Amino acid sequence: MAPIPKPTSSTLRAIHEALTEGHDDWESVGVPAGDIGVECDREIWLSFRRASAPEEITWQKRRIFERGNIEEERLLNLLRMVGCEVWGEQDRVRAAGGHLRGKIDGRALGLLEAPTKEHIVECKSAKQEVFAKVKKHGVQKGKPEHYATFQFYMHGLGVDRVVYMMTNKNDEEVYMERVPYDAEFAMRAVARIERVINMPEPPGRLCSKRDDFRGMFCRQAEVCWGEVRARAHCRSCLHSTPLMDGNAGWDCARWSKPLSLAEQDAGCPAQLFIPALLVGYEQIDCDEESETITYRSPSGDIYVDGATNAD
Repeated sequence: MAPIPKPTSSTLRAIHEALTEGHDDWESVGVPAGDIGVECDREIWLSFRRASAPEEITWQKRRIFERGNIEEERLLNLLRMVGCEVWGEQDRVRAAGGHLRGKIDGRALGLLEAPTKEHIVECKSAKQEVFAKVKKHGVQKGKPEHYATFQFYMHGLGVDRVVYMMTNKNDEEVYMERVPYDAEFAMRAVARIERVINMPEPPGRLCSKRDDFRGMFCRQAEVCWGEVRARAHCRSCLHSTPLMDGNAGWDCARWSKPLSLAEQDAGCPAQLFIPALLVGYEQIDCDEESETITYRSPSGDIYVDGATNAD
């Protein structure tokens, strides 16, 4: 017989509820800077199009986010402690029509190695395994996702140095590395995101099979492989297009109008899936008058796209 689990105290349950209360599930307006280093174009595209359900922010994730914010401030205070001037916390960086977006941790002046040189500050914390890898190989090889993110920040803000700081969560050791701007790398990274954003259909998969280790923790996997149908809203609709000349704007060809963020999430009765999002479905009919497309699903069922959206 399995042991009976110990009950959670009422006070602790109340704390868990308070941590999640009033917090919506998380979704980025566009492509977050932290995703620049994501290896799979398809994952970036599906996330940008909000194909999967938004990430659920549990009480544990809320605590993890808070810990990251606390550690960021602690690292910035270490710079202040030795006389560095620190400012620009949460300055915004935008590219690709505002769809590629992020916020820096800060800027610093007065590092002993280069007292008159302005640096962007990138603060991270990691467990022993990741920390040891970064300490041994440097951030570019040890944590390439972080390297890609702050290269974009330097590119967007016109600053050619980063001071990268990482705390070891196990023993509080601090790693610091000054990294120069790599213009070619940064421009290629931004151009890649622009290309993905402008794709009308999802690009091919990085993974060759469902159990590929590279896709084990991908939040888009179920939609990517057709196990779950994509969410029905404007970003998954064939009528919508991201605009590249503003601040993360979208346009609807069906109604000939720009779309607010709230409208994008809500969708409309005329919503029709981008056909390639219906993985494994075969189109068998199309009715222009009723604005419906009929598909045969992989299981043989008939699915009429647009019919369930009608008033």
